[in-house]
Amino acid sequence: MEVFIAGLLLAVSIYVIASQFMKSRIAAQSAHLRADEFKDGSVLEAAATEEVLGVYKKSWLPLTTKFKEYAKSLPKGKIYHRLIKAGSPMGVMEFYAFKILMCLLVPVAAFTFGGNLLGGNKVTLLVFSLAIGYLVPEFWLKSKINKRQTQIRRDLPNIIDLLSLCVNGGLDFMLAVNRVVRDMRRCDLTIELEEVYRQTQMGKSRREALKNFAWRLDMPEIYSFVRTLVQADRMGSPVGEALKMQSEEIRTRRFQMGEAMALKAPIKLLFPLFAFILPVVLVIVGGPIILQFSRGGFNMGF
Repeated sequence: MEVFIAGLLLAVSIYVIASQFMKSRIAAQSAHLRADEFKDGSVLEAAATEEVLGVYKKSWLPLTTKFKEYAKSLPKGKIYHRLIKAGSPMGVMEFYAFKILMCLLVPVAAFTFGGNLLGGNKVTLLVFSLAIGYLVPEFWLKSKINKRQTQIRRDLPNIIDLLSLCVNGGLDFMLAVNRVVRDMRRCDLTIELEEVYRQTQMGKSRREALKNFAWRLDMPEIYSFVRTLVQADRMGSPVGEALKMQSEEIRTRRFQMGEAMALKAPIKLLFPLFAFILPVVLVIVGGPIILQFSRGGFNMGF
């Protein structure tokens, strides 16, 4: 009971101290708005600002809503970038609160249900449980990033093909982006492209919007895609031809990645084979022999 009270007080104090120093909460979501619903950039920017502020009012943790007014001085560090890559499932304050809560709940669960683990050594159990509680949010965020990047990697060649068709049909590149976003099913990549189009409508150059797009996703395929478009824009070469070459390159890279994963599969199967399949085979094959030997030895027929 004393451990539970001490852990609870420690977690509450850490949360209060961290909340005092965290004076900001980065937007958990970008305002993805369709620019063709507005007549000019000023109206678009005002609506986008209102939608972002609307996101600020929502929070999965009620305690963090008390610190929404401190929303401008939190540095945009590594955690902020990783949350953006994951699709902004939560803000920076929520992520730190999630870590603190896990560092509280995991030790409490460990002492409640596994007090006899590790030979009853409470200090070692506390250290291990704190480490697990600290790493659980990190693994969760990493899995979100990997899942989102995998989905974007699958959708990218098809969307580039659609952009190439629209550009070759006579549309400007940004109009082609708007057409693809409007007509294609909504996914992570179309949401990001919608943000690119929105930023260009708000006054940013196409090069700057594309660079922000590459920074948000932080994938080699996206960097190559943006680099190709920027070079085509700078050199004055046809965008449609650049998109076609980029689509072929991404498909080739995805095929090579599939081959690499297929070559790694036998190595990854070794551990399940030796840990689960081989013991079962040994029991099935050697079990009757052991039973016969234990009942009276082997009968060789002599």
